[in-house]
Amino acid sequence: MKKPQILIPLIILSCFSLMVISCKDDDDDPAPTPTVYDNYAQLKVGNYWIYQRFDVDSSGNATPTSVFDSCYVEKDTLINNLTYFKMVRPNPFPPLPSESYLRDSVHYTVGVGGGLYFSSQDFIIVFDASYGFGSSSTDTIYKVTKKMTDKDWFVTVPLGGFITSNYKINYQMFPVWSFAGNPRAMNTRYAKNVGIVSETLPFFASNPNYLERRLVRFHLN
Repeated sequence: MKKPQILIPLIILSCFSLMVISCKDDDDDPAPTPTVYDNYAQLKVGNYWIYQRFDVDSSGNATPTSVFDSCYVEKDTLINNLTYFKMVRPNPFPPLPSESYLRDSVHYTVGVGGGLYFSSQDFIIVFDASYGFGSSSTDTIYKVTKKMTDKDWFVTVPLGGFITSNYKINYQMFPVWSFAGNPRAMNTRYAKNVGIVSETLPFFASNPNYLERRLVRFHLN
């Protein structure tokens, strides 16, 4: 008659042991590993890139010039409690800005106002769309859209060949302004672990040619 009285505590102890083991297994589950995305923008103080300018005609023929541009990350700073990096990229057409403040956010490059300037993953959404006007609000020159294109596109610059992804600003010119070409585009091509290897500079709607920067050398800290 005493055996049942001994078995009851043993059963309870066994159940308790199983609960402890089960809880221990749950607690030992590793935390999910955060996704690490490839670095394309290379936003770090002291990084710099040297580019040669090329004249590119409407047929895509490129002629090198004697002009070289130095682009660099000057400093970092806190804006709205977020760390941004001051990027200096000389603009040949003052008073257009030659400085911008950027930061990495997941796989995007983001500006102070929340604008998107690059993504290594998002080749679907349109980052921005707007219209450009002339001297009056009824004089519409173009519709502009900004998005990622040309994933894993191979380009050749003075430094060599690179696999790139393109942040494209596309201008759909309205008929009165389309005599120099339609559509017009500005391409900024990024290579993994390098940064921008080529970019189209701002252009005049009346001129079918472009200026383009192409990478000559760079330094990353």
